[in-house]
Amino acid sequence: MSQLSEAICESENALKEKLIQVVQDNGIMDEVTNVVIVEPLELKGEHFATSTVYAQVQFKDTTLKPKNFFVKKFANNPLHRQMIKQMRVMEKESSFFNHFLPLARSFCAKYPG
Repeated sequence: MSQLSEAICESENALKEKLIQVVQDNGIMDEVTNVVIVEPLELKGEHFATSTVYAQVQFKDTTLKPKNFFVKKFANNPLHRQMIKQMRVMEKESSFFNHFLPLARSFCAKYPG
C-alpha cells in the first residue's frame, strides 16, 4: 500500500471515530454498527484543498434512525493538507459556520418572510 493510500485510510478511520464521538456526545449511546462515507459523484474532483463527503452513522438498534452528516474535510493529499493548515483556510471557513451562520439564522427568525 502506498503512503498516500495509507494516509487516506487513516484519515477515513479518524473521521469515522469522530462521527461516533459526535453521536455519543449528543446522547445516543447505542452501539454503532457501521459508518458509511460516500463522496458525492457530482463533487468528485472539484476540490483542491478540501473534499465534501456524506456520512451516515448506523446503529444496532434498528428503531433508531441512522444519523446523516455532511462533512467537509481536508483533501487526501498530504502536501495540500499541510499548505491549507498553514494558510488557516479551514479556520476561516469554520468561523463562518460556527459563528456567523447561527447569528444570521437567529436574526432571520425574528423577521419572517
